[in-house]
Amino acid sequence: MSNLHDDLAHDLVREVLAGPTTLRADPDHPGKLLVPRPDGRMAGIDLTPFEAEPQPMTAGHYFHGIKTVDGLLTAYRDARRSKPFEEDLSGAMEHVDPYAHEFLDGLLARARSFLSDADAKLIGDWVGQFDVYVAVKAVESLLYSQADLTLLKIAPRFGWTVHFDHLAIRCGSAARGDAERVVENLRRHHGYVPSQVEGEDFYQFEDGWNAYVLYKILENGQVLRLFIDQSDADNPTQIIQHWNHVYGYTAHHLAIRATRFEEGRRVAVGLSKLMHTLEAEGVAIMTPTGDYTDRLLLQVFTRPERNREIPQRIREALKSYGADLETVIENAKLLELVSRREMSPALAERFFALYDIPYEPDNPLHSAPIYNYFLPEQAAHVIRTSVQGEGVAAANR
Repeated sequence: MSNLHDDLAHDLVREVLAGPTTLRADPDHPGKLLVPRPDGRMAGIDLTPFEAEPQPMTAGHYFHGIKTVDGLLTAYRDARRSKPFEEDLSGAMEHVDPYAHEFLDGLLARARSFLSDADAKLIGDWVGQFDVYVAVKAVESLLYSQADLTLLKIAPRFGWTVHFDHLAIRCGSAARGDAERVVENLRRHHGYVPSQVEGEDFYQFEDGWNAYVLYKILENGQVLRLFIDQSDADNPTQIIQHWNHVYGYTAHHLAIRATRFEEGRRVAVGLSKLMHTLEAEGVAIMTPTGDYTDRLLLQVFTRPERNREIPQRIREALKSYGADLETVIENAKLLELVSRREMSPALAERFFALYDIPYEPDNPLHSAPIYNYFLPEQAAHVIRTSVQGEGVAAANR
């Protein structure tokens, strides 16, 4: 790990602790903060930036200049063919039901019914800033979920920039190494890397699942994060492997956040503001988490998009795993709203300098969150809320 990465982490800790905060210094690690959790235990937050070489913005070649729905769908298909995706990997589709292809074909076909050319241009402009992997997965989510598209549509009204934060891909079971196969493809063919920070490359959850976390920074300054999920080998009822069986490798959720530029610096739009704004647009919100991080990382799911079209033969097979599974399997796509507190301009300049990228404060892609990783406690919380019923309302704001 470079001294520059360490030094920035130390100064980020000092910046956070210089203001009013409930967070504490970690006496054993000057680049970490300690977070008092609601249950009385302490969680650690490491502020050391991940190490990576900037990668090309490969999606722009396909999505630049999109003007129509047909143009967006053509760009999607061309981008999908340009690199190996999960469906191209040996063994990856062995336990995925053929319905997964019908599901994907259906959401693409429905786009011709509800999507306008203006919407297609909006989507193309946004995903064109990414790599082809994130662009393809994001298009699938945006075409399926009206909630995802709503924030992109209304953000200009408030002067907000909408940022991609992360994608979660549901990969099956550790018994078959399903996530490991996907991770290898992402590292070998798409240029993703695990963090060099211990513990920020793999999470094991008490709920019976695990996740690999991968990162990339593009030459345009866009940071991409991927959550690659799978069920534990000894937990046959855990939901992720069944989501994979039904929906393949479409994203479990797309996570987005927003910032605004004011008084010469970029600041985060708070989660509460995002929630209330989307609720005013008719988007139902679930139970948020992260208040105890003093705005370093706040997260919430919108109400899941329900898929009522799962074939009866799949439903019958799922009954053998438990009564609840047949219902929660309908939670096909989710939008996660995220808010991450931004660095000061001086520290943001140093952050981008780690990747030899000149910092431009007013560049919408030059968002520099103080904390770039995930808290396992929060990840487990949002997954739990994603399998709750559709009537769950927001609480504990």
